[in-house]
Amino acid sequence: PSAAAPEEQTEGQRSTLECSTPYACPWDDAVLRWEGYDLHVSTVSGRLQMDTSGVGHHLTLSTSLSWRDHSKKLLCEVSHGSRKASREVVLRVRHAPKDIQVVVSPPAGNIHVGDTVSLTCEVGSSHPAVSGYRWYKDGAVMGTEQVLTLRGVRREDYGRYHCEVQNALGAGTAPAVTLHVLSAEISASPAAEVLEGTATTLSCDVPGREGQDLNYTWYRNSEWLKEGTAHTLFFPAVAASDAGYYSCKVTNSRGSDTAQPFSLSVTYPPRTPTITLFQETQGGRLAVVHCAVDSRPPATLAIDHDGTVLAASGARVVPPQRFRVTASRNSLRLEIRDAGPRDSGSYRCTASNAHGNASATKVLLARAAELLVQPSAEVREGTAVTLTCVGTEEAAGEPLYTWYRNGKRLREGPGPALSFPSIRGDDAGAFQCRVRSSTGSDTSGTVALRVLYPPRPPVLSSFLQTRGGRLGIIQCTVESDPESNLTLRRGDALVACTWGCPPGPRVRVTPSYNSLRVEIQEVVLEDEGTYECQAGNTQGNASTAVEFRA
Repeated sequence: PSAAAPEEQTEGQRSTLECSTPYACPWDDAVLRWEGYDLHVSTVSGRLQMDTSGVGHHLTLSTSLSWRDHSKKLLCEVSHGSRKASREVVLRVRHAPKDIQVVVSPPAGNIHVGDTVSLTCEVGSSHPAVSGYRWYKDGAVMGTEQVLTLRGVRREDYGRYHCEVQNALGAGTAPAVTLHVLSAEISASPAAEVLEGTATTLSCDVPGREGQDLNYTWYRNSEWLKEGTAHTLFFPAVAASDAGYYSCKVTNSRGSDTAQPFSLSVTYPPRTPTITLFQETQGGRLAVVHCAVDSRPPATLAIDHDGTVLAASGARVVPPQRFRVTASRNSLRLEIRDAGPRDSGSYRCTASNAHGNASATKVLLARAAELLVQPSAEVREGTAVTLTCVGTEEAAGEPLYTWYRNGKRLREGPGPALSFPSIRGDDAGAFQCRVRSSTGSDTSGTVALRVLYPPRPPVLSSFLQTRGGRLGIIQCTVESDPESNLTLRRGDALVACTWGCPPGPRVRVTPSYNSLRVEIQEVVLEDEGTYECQAGNTQGNASTAVEFRA
């Protein structure tokens, strides 16, 4: 048979194809037919030609072709019994690009910030060939290549992407795909810095989180707070203790992402200031007034004495010559040199910032007398020590000095010094001095003088108790500073000690300060002998022996 068809057909238009033979067999069972066409959109008509112009059998196929018929093969076939002959027709259907889709690579797993993602515009069929591509993100043109590559993905790359393909007949569009970027980021409402008591919401934002199955875990200062499907953290009335660094971890079925720490700052007015007052007893007459406060933002601090401002952190207040002012964040320190009774009185610290103010008051009682110890308040036995009673410059006339140790009067006279050319352990104690002049009198604070000395010879006693059993008791006591380690020996054998040695099976040890009591249960004859008590500290050693008889 012969097949006649247009070289190309256009989608949607009807085309006519003819299958024919140059002969006709009207009374025979020869069959001429078309194979491979769509019965629903096609009609077939045949005719026999037997006249002076020619002889033949013609079968005409009228059909409407779609893009899916492009490259399809139709068969013009004649058969007679078991014998067949055919002619093939390959359809060339002109159509705009069809069966377009966007393919994302990599195809699985989450897309994170910084990743590289490729979107390929794949075309199922196009005749004539594709002449161009165009990419769109949320309706905006992105590129004109077949492959759209996103290097160093950002949060802003989240969106709906589709591609459009053109050829000479028209254009086709792929269904849009949503590119999800798993990137957690925290935001605050109304702001990252809020006033104490404000209703505040922290949101863990993920691009396109709506419609995704996400789980959120919240942390503050790296400590776990809560977990669930809620992407917000709500504070009905935020407190100062809520301030800190917050982070959230977002998890889906393919992995997770953790947000960078977010600083939530809570501002608040000054709390009640803390005032510390003290007067140095060594190295000169110095009184210190220190004020500290808790506030955010930092407060401006001021210290006044009975209503007169002496120091301020936020203004240029020129202090008197005897005063020194040191200011730092939420802290103000006032030093008063040569402090005396005139500096006694009420000291108030006032703190203020943009959100409010607070104040606190304390009373300073400045002493007119101070006691100085040279070379130190802790010395070794035999050192030359001088105690000096320093009075205020306000004193008038010839002052009189009275010395006290442990509350008992030692001596009185015009001399301000109490000297020990070679101090002994017995001289240690709590010293005070009193200064009297025509303008009044004052007593210094107590200064403890410590004298370090080696152990004196220990006092060692023994006793045998026979009532209720034979119990031997050996008691060793000693005087020393610092405390001595006491060791009881019988010959070369160690019986007991104050620190770190286990007693024997019949020995019970009771240690106390510079004292060691040893009890020997069920005394036998072998317990008799000479017992030596050895005492030692950092200053020296001493020992004493006693005879114990059973």
